[in-house]
Amino acid sequence: MSEIDWLGASGGQLAVAFGAGCVATWGFIQTVLVGPLKKQIRELKDECEKRDERSAQRINQLETLLLLHGPGQLRQQLQAALSEERVLGDRG
Repeated sequence: MSEIDWLGASGGQLAVAFGAGCVATWGFIQTVLVGPLKKQIRELKDECEKRDERSAQRINQLETLLLLHGPGQLRQQLQAALSEERVLGDRG
């Protein structure tokens, strides 16, 4: 086995080869591992946003039903809570 001149031309070639291997590995990891994970996170985020929107609509429906058909004291408390929520929402 011949001696390798680590500080000369052979060392530079090894450094370039190592750097190229690092870049190739980084690209592989980004393509194979990170890309699909980012896609999955984006899909889960979209599903959560849709679910939040449906939940907010359902909450509004239930509040309306309670205001219309709930007992008197419940309606008063619900109106007070909704008013307080709107006031706090305007401040934020």
